[in-house]
Amino acid sequence: MDKISRALSKTVLFSDLNKDQLVDYSSRMNKRTLWKGEILVNEGDRVDGLYVVSDGTLAIQKYSIDGEYVTLNLLEPGDVLGHEFFYGSRNRYTYSVEAVTNVEVIYLPKDVVIRFVEADDQIKKNFVKSISDSLNEQYTRIDILSQRNLRLKITNYLLHLHVKSEESTDYLYGDIQHRSTEATPYVELPVSKEVTAKLLAMPRPSFSRELVRMEKEGLIRVNGKIVWLLDLQALVMMGEDEYEED
Repeated sequence: MDKISRALSKTVLFSDLNKDQLVDYSSRMNKRTLWKGEILVNEGDRVDGLYVVSDGTLAIQKYSIDGEYVTLNLLEPGDVLGHEFFYGSRNRYTYSVEAVTNVEVIYLPKDVVIRFVEADDQIKKNFVKSISDSLNEQYTRIDILSQRNLRLKITNYLLHLHVKSEESTDYLYGDIQHRSTEATPYVELPVSKEVTAKLLAMPRPSFSRELVRMEKEGLIRVNGKIVWLLDLQALVMMGEDEYEED
């Protein structure tokens, strides 16, 4: 199986296809490399195809008139971009997408994707599931950003990364405690602290200061992009207390 086929097999959209189908579909796709800082699409560009991230990280960003921007979400290997516009009334991107690391993406024209979807019931189901998963990810992000202070935003984001690292589809605090082992759990920030701060809609200095405070309290330990969750139970209880207050 070639690299494109392996990348497709990691996506929700193509995960249930057999080897021959993956090879057949991958033969109709093109691969593109982007360097860190390069723009994949600009807000307002016409949606003419689907992108699959095969390596690296992309940031979905919204720019203001004065050039400032907020990071709406991150796309990592296996994530799909563009398909959410295929059957909607809008056929232009409502955001920009930038490579925050060196990135490889796989591109498939829109008309080819639609033929696949309409001809294959499994891909049709996966297409709907992929859009549903994207919406759930956005709702999780909204939930994180709606927390009342920096500490809770950071805590919920770290717990979200922990759940994702456990390959769970349920963002439940009880599940986190149940799956924890004797080994100290940790998460890896997918991007730099600067980009992570943008993702959490907070100034970088504020983000760094709060991490230092959490370290001093024995909740976490930070080493580069690695964040050790030293007191997972306390972190989980913070999240539970927030939901109880709501």
